[in-house]
Amino acid sequence: MEYGILAITDDVMAEDAINDVRTEQAERDRLLACCDAEIEKYEQKKIAINAEYEKKTNWIVVMLGEYCRQRAVKATKTTQTYKLPSGTLKWLKKDAKPIRDDSKLLSWIKTVAPSFVRVKTTESPAWDELKKTLIECGDHYEYMIPDGELVPVEGVTLEPQEDVFTING
Repeated sequence: MEYGILAITDDVMAEDAINDVRTEQAERDRLLACCDAEIEKYEQKKIAINAEYEKKTNWIVVMLGEYCRQRAVKATKTTQTYKLPSGTLKWLKKDAKPIRDDSKLLSWIKTVAPSFVRVKTTESPAWDELKKTLIECGDHYEYMIPDGELVPVEGVTLEPQEDVFTING
């Protein structure tokens, strides 16, 4: 390809220019494909390295977690910790995650706690406000109606979450 030309003046020059562009595109595509292949190769290496790490450390981490549960000297409602010179072993208790069926929940709210209905362009539960008034009872919530009776909340279940173990430091 001639880089010094200032203008294409005839069909022969135009044909040559088109062929030069196609040649450069093919070379670019070849080089990019080569780079993509190398990237894929390194992505596979990263996956293998992570798998090997998990294989070598998973059992040790499980044993450290159990050791922490047995020896934890600092325990709160949400954490258990045990400090060692090389790091701190810590269990973090995860709260149950509410799984909502908004149509059932809205129907229940309309009957039991109508002040928690939020109306925009469509009705929806005022979940953020309602949640503050609910009592967690195993796998569900309960709501205290004005006479003091606890009523199970419909449309929401609690899904337990795994505690999280970390090694800090």
